[in-house]
Amino acid sequence: MLLSAECMTNDFDEYLLGHWTNRAQAQSNPHVFAQTEVIWSKEGEWYTSKNFYRVDGPNKPYRNRKHKINVVSRNLVIMENFRLDLSRHEECDMVFTFQDDYWSGKLDSDKCRGEKGYRVVSEISLYGHKLFSRDKGLSNDGKMVWGSDDLYKFVRI
Repeated sequence: MLLSAECMTNDFDEYLLGHWTNRAQAQSNPHVFAQTEVIWSKEGEWYTSKNFYRVDGPNKPYRNRKHKINVVSRNLVIMENFRLDLSRHEECDMVFTFQDDYWSGKLDSDKCRGEKGYRVVSEISLYGHKLFSRDKGLSNDGKMVWGSDDLYKFVRI
């Protein structure tokens, strides 16, 4: 039996939506991990992601984007990326595939550029009760200028 796009979206939402923190990871290794939080919310067809340092709070995010979900199949979802002014940021779409018991997402291309022109590399894994992500910006010569090679491990608040 094929599942409807709405049913698949609801399933994906259960893995993604919520307020996430890496507090335990950051407190156990503060020299490597900043204490960050991520809020994934949904209003109508729009999803919002807001990433911020705990010390700065949600009113001063370092990343704030809008998204739309395109269900391609039972195991494949494309997260379309938009700026807050709703202009499309197609180069930064993410492709999610369902792997046994979690969703694995990565950027659809290597052409995603951040606001300062650095190439963005991003991946995310959604387990329902935990979220793992890794984001970094690379200069033209391939050197990391922001982010981390380490995996950030979040739990839902």
